[in-house]
Amino acid sequence: MDAPLLSLHHRFRRATRPAPDGRTPLLILLHGYGSNEDDLISLAPYLDPRFNIVSARAPCVLGAGSYAWFPIVWDETGISVEPADVVAAIQPAIAFVEQAVAAYRASPQRTLLLGFSQGATMSAGVLLRRPDLVAGAVLMSGFTPAELAAPGVALSGKPVLITHGLFDDIVSVYLGRATRDLFESLGASVTYREYPMGHQINDACLDDADRWMTDWLATLD
Repeated sequence: MDAPLLSLHHRFRRATRPAPDGRTPLLILLHGYGSNEDDLISLAPYLDPRFNIVSARAPCVLGAGSYAWFPIVWDETGISVEPADVVAAIQPAIAFVEQAVAAYRASPQRTLLLGFSQGATMSAGVLLRRPDLVAGAVLMSGFTPAELAAPGVALSGKPVLITHGLFDDIVSVYLGRATRDLFESLGASVTYREYPMGHQINDACLDDADRWMTDWLATLD
């Protein structure tokens, strides 16, 4: 299957073990600040082979091969963002997810998001704004402004895996814990893991994410 023209440039990797009934689940990857669509799709060989995988490129150009979902400010105290910028970035992500589910013949009930850093924030925002679009999400080393939650949203047992590094000096582990608390308060079924790592995905984190997604696949009819 050729990658169709959607609102965001993306890579596609076909499942190496597709569902025989044509109901192959879809995993949508959203990268972090300064990266691109080739980054997270490099994880594909280490993930369950039953997924079709789509890896999106964020819309904001920073430089050659470098993209972002929303602007950040770096200063002597670390990084900061304007919540309004994050909220504004959600709609393009929502539109892409909706298009990808349709283009790759998936269904929301058989679609997961996986995001790292800014991509985790975007994945969280899609789930908080349009929980009907996906079954759940893996949020790695991200943060979630409370403003991302749609008024009255209820996640009603939606599966969410949140992973974070104890020594993350880009996005503090306290922000990962705040994301956990937010999703739990909205009724999601949250699995939370911390690792002795910085702002990264280490082997243990990747193994846990793969195992969590494989367990999720086992719940599908």
